[in-house]
Amino acid sequence: MTPAAIIEALMQGTGRRPLHPAGVLGEGIDPGAEGTPARMLALAVLAQLYDLPAPPTVFDDAAAAPDGRPILPAAVRPMILSLVSGKGNPPDDPAAFALAQGLERRGVRLHPFDVPRLAGFVRKHAEMLGVAPAEGEVEAGAAATGWAMWESLDETNWMLATPARKANFIADLRVTDPAGARALVEAQLPLEKAEVRLRLIDALGAGLSSEDRPLLESLAADRAPTVKRAVTRLLARLPGTGAAEAQIAELLSRITQGSTGLLRRRVTLSLQMPANVKSATAEIDWLATNFGGIGCSALARAFDMSPEAMLEAAHDDGRLLRGIAFSACAERNWPVISAIANGRLADLWTCFLQTGLGSFGLVTQRERSDWASAAIPTRLNLSGLDRYHVSALHAAMEGPLPLAQARAVFRAATQSRHIGADLLTAAVALMPDGGLEEVSQTLAPLPPDIAGRARLLADILIRLKEGPRPS
Repeated sequence: MTPAAIIEALMQGTGRRPLHPAGVLGEGIDPGAEGTPARMLALAVLAQLYDLPAPPTVFDDAAAAPDGRPILPAAVRPMILSLVSGKGNPPDDPAAFALAQGLERRGVRLHPFDVPRLAGFVRKHAEMLGVAPAEGEVEAGAAATGWAMWESLDETNWMLATPARKANFIADLRVTDPAGARALVEAQLPLEKAEVRLRLIDALGAGLSSEDRPLLESLAADRAPTVKRAVTRLLARLPGTGAAEAQIAELLSRITQGSTGLLRRRVTLSLQMPANVKSATAEIDWLATNFGGIGCSALARAFDMSPEAMLEAAHDDGRLLRGIAFSACAERNWPVISAIANGRLADLWTCFLQTGLGSFGLVTQRERSDWASAAIPTRLNLSGLDRYHVSALHAAMEGPLPLAQARAVFRAATQSRHIGADLLTAAVALMPDGGLEEVSQTLAPLPPDIAGRARLLADILIRLKEGPRPS
């Protein structure tokens, strides 16, 4: 008897149609026993419970985009699980971020069996890991359009990417084809949210020229305040615009020109801050907002000086030097920043971290590396470095430092009076491939509770750099 036949017989009543056990379900059951109907019903229900569902009549032939990247080396899998899964192993600290960047840089992917065990890490860094939306819960709509996160972007699919990738694509394109990049942004801006519009406008800062002025002026009335500020900041970097002239006039009203010296007179410049700017944090914000929107060359011309002469005149005013450094960053004048950082303000790089490099339009990794080479001296304060500064530097760089600066930061971290696991981990996360082996050797004799996580990260990145080993 089939399960359906048993249920039908019981529904009609066994008084008129007695239930006769037969077949597989009725084998060994006495027809005359008092509990036979109940036993047959139970067997029928169990049989239906484990029965396979009916096959669909129509199948969806759409397939996921094939991921041709190789799976990471087998020896690295347990090391990654130790680093970013389980209690006490955060999936979103500098070590996890550096791991995701390392996987992306090497063009390898996680083993599919490890993805569920690394759910928190995957969700946080899905964009770099290139995990499919169903696994990593990445931005909705990307897979449906046919673009996969591990594929390269071009003019036909860049608008389908995530916000950070869109901005990086435009910034890179501005180096080779500024007009083409501007046209792509102009067509896409009306379709984007304020956050993405802000990123794309900041990306236009790469290769900025007077040809961008009409587009920027048309965006000056954007409904989002953050976007309007970004547009004003870019316009202020273009000589001859109203925004540039107004910003320079505001600064000139606060900078006093004088002279000093008896036998050899030299010009001096000093900055008068607004009376309502009292704290150190508010001071940096004011300087970045007002100086970061103009180029230092335009500011120097207003004093009829060269940028080098302006630096010499501002030698004794630390606030003005920080402001000049912000204006130099706006026009990518790295020698001026280097002169201030190496000759006058060794902690200048920490001032940039408060507002973030993005506020100066430093979108691409190349520009951030140029900034780091100029702003971070190779000789740092070896006792005062703390994890807050290094973690903020890692977040701002979104990638490794140049090797010389990374070595300086790591050396300062190992000799800091604030030495700890977080500081060392962030310092290792900033190290490029060329310094990983020496970092691992330096960390080896240190206590595991201080250096264990940092050394594990270094060893993973070394293994990823070496690639898969023959079995």
